[in-house]
Amino acid sequence: MLLLGILMMVAGILLLMVESVMRERGEEMPADRGGEIRGGAVVMIGPIPVVIGSDQRTAVILMALAIALMAIWLVSAYLGHFAVL
Repeated sequence: MLLLGILMMVAGILLLMVESVMRERGEEMPADRGGEIRGGAVVMIGPIPVVIGSDQRTAVILMALAIALMAIWLVSAYLGHFAVL
């Protein structure tokens, strides 16, 4: 699980680096084509989610994701409690 978290952080850093290089070269990003930008975030504080969304549809999708993450967290905590090292 720790490895997955580290890989996700590395992937995020690489995406930021690619984006900055593309902007320096003057290449157009897909969001710069005049479309509407929607976004949001889910912050998990233990098993409790905090959902932030720019519109209602995004918030509903993120709430479903938060429920799934809560279920995964609860199952892993339950199974981890009974694991024998």
